[in-house]
Amino acid sequence: MSLPSLLLVDDSDAILALERAILSGHYALNTASNGKEALEKVARVQPAAILLDLSMPEMDGDEVLKRLKADPTTEPIPVIIISSEVARAEACLSLGAELFLAKPFRADELLSAVENALANARRRARQGSLALLRLTVGGLEFAIPLDCVRQVILQPSTRPLPMGPGYISEFFELRGQPVCVLDLARRLEVQHREAIEERKLVILEIDGVLLALSVDSVQDPEEYQSSDIDRRERVGGSEHGQLRDTLVGMLRAGDRPVPIFDPKAFATQELLREAVGVLRPAGVERSA
Repeated sequence: MSLPSLLLVDDSDAILALERAILSGHYALNTASNGKEALEKVARVQPAAILLDLSMPEMDGDEVLKRLKADPTTEPIPVIIISSEVARAEACLSLGAELFLAKPFRADELLSAVENALANARRRARQGSLALLRLTVGGLEFAIPLDCVRQVILQPSTRPLPMGPGYISEFFELRGQPVCVLDLARRLEVQHREAIEERKLVILEIDGVLLALSVDSVQDPEEYQSSDIDRRERVGGSEHGQLRDTLVGMLRAGDRPVPIFDPKAFATQELLREAVGVLRPAGVERSA
C-alpha cells in the first residue's frame, strides 16, 4: 500500500523543510512555494490533503482555498491552513478549511492535524460505504476496516520477544520503532499456507499502539456499499461474547459471506500494554 500523498504549500523554505522533516516516512510529500503553483500541482498530484500557508506571493492561501472548494473535483480534499495569522482562522474555516494550525507548531501538533483531517475526509467519503482490507490465513478469509491499517509489507526478519502468548512471540523495528508481530495462524489455530518469506504483515494501530498481523495474503483495499454489508445487529449471535465488540458485520459481495472484524478481536488492550512495556528501550536491549 502506498503512503497517502500530501501537498505542502508555503513560500518559506524553512517551513517546508520543517514540514518535510516531521511528515517524511508517514506520507508521500510534494511541495509548492506559492498559490499558483499549488493549483497547478493539485490536478497532477491528487493529494489526500493540502497544508496551505496564507500569505504568499502571486496568490494568497485564502484565494487558493476558495478555488479548491469551488471546484467539484478538488472540493473533497481536506485543507489544513498553517499560518501565524490566527485572526484569519475563522474566515478560513468558513470557506471550507478542515483545520487551522498556528505557527509555530510542534511536531506532534502537525502529525495530529494531518491524521485528523484525513480521518474526517475518510468518514465523509464513506457515508454508508465501508473501505475494507480482505485477508487470508490458513484458508480462512476475513476483512478489517481500512481506517486502522497503516501499512502492508512483506514479512521481514524478526527477533524473539521475551513474553507470551505464543502467537505474539516476535517483533521487528519499523522506522526505529519496535512492532510486535501477531501470528494469526497460531491465534486461530490453523496452518499457514504460505512460506514465511511470502507472508504479509498488516501494520495496524490499535489504541495508539502499532501491531503487525502476519497473514498469508492481502487483497487490494476496496470500498463496499452498505448494501453489500450486513451490520452486526442483523447477524445471528452477534449479541453474545466477544463478537458483541469486535464483529462489524458480514460482507456479502462474493461467493460466500466474509466476516468483518475490528482488529481489537485479535489482541486485548491488556496484552498490547504488556507488549509495549516489554519493548521499551531496556526491554529491546535485553532481547538482542
